[in-house]
Amino acid sequence: MRSVRWMGALLIIGMLSLAGRSAFAQTTPATFTLQPGGKASITFEAFCTNFGQKFPQAIQAPNALGADKIQSALAYIQSNNLAADPAKALEAQYAIWQLVGATGSPAGGADAKAVVAAAATAPASASGTSIVDAVKANQVSVTLNSWQPIGNKVQLGSAMDNFYGRGTLTVANTSQQAVTLAMPPGTLFPPATAGEQTMAGYATNVQVSNPQAAQAPQQLPDTSGEGGPLLLLFGALLLLGASRLLRLIRLAR
Repeated sequence: MRSVRWMGALLIIGMLSLAGRSAFAQTTPATFTLQPGGKASITFEAFCTNFGQKFPQAIQAPNALGADKIQSALAYIQSNNLAADPAKALEAQYAIWQLVGATGSPAGGADAKAVVAAAATAPASASGTSIVDAVKANQVSVTLNSWQPIGNKVQLGSAMDNFYGRGTLTVANTSQQAVTLAMPPGTLFPPATAGEQTMAGYATNVQVSNPQAAQAPQQLPDTSGEGGPLLLLFGALLLLGASRLLRLIRLAR
């Protein structure tokens, strides 16, 4: 009895452990896989790439990847969570403008220099297809759901404005095959209004919803053929013989 209880406890612990791993894998993967008809909701953060232009109140779905140095800079900003601190985020913004060759942008301090230094390293290759390339290959559709600035406006050159923001988008698999995807750091979001900032971002969270696979109906054994009646008769004879054998054993006692 004790062994049965231990086995039950271990089974429950194992199931909880697997459930925890599954949830984590679905919410924060570097890549994600969509089955046909599957969808993913992606939360992202993005920084400006055009010094002196207005922060966009609305942006479009991503259409390109930034230069390698922008991808590496955004990867560093993401891995060091610079966006969580407004002061560090502004330093990161200064670095991005320097990397694109902007004139007049503040040089910034140690954090800005660290981002610029990190940009010299080639960006890591994603193990999945970028959502930008998947759209071009007609494998998925991407819909922008929300976009808003983060924090308060700050002094940028001669104007007060925002410089980074957060949004959500939906990726839907429109093909007939499973696709493994990624939103690489440095993914570019063009502004909805010409002349405003193009934003370069990275994914912060991914929630995947794939359709449930249809289960094949269970088939019962076919007893309607010619062998059906014979099997039933044979089974009845076995039961009758077993019953008589039990009676003989009881009489012998």
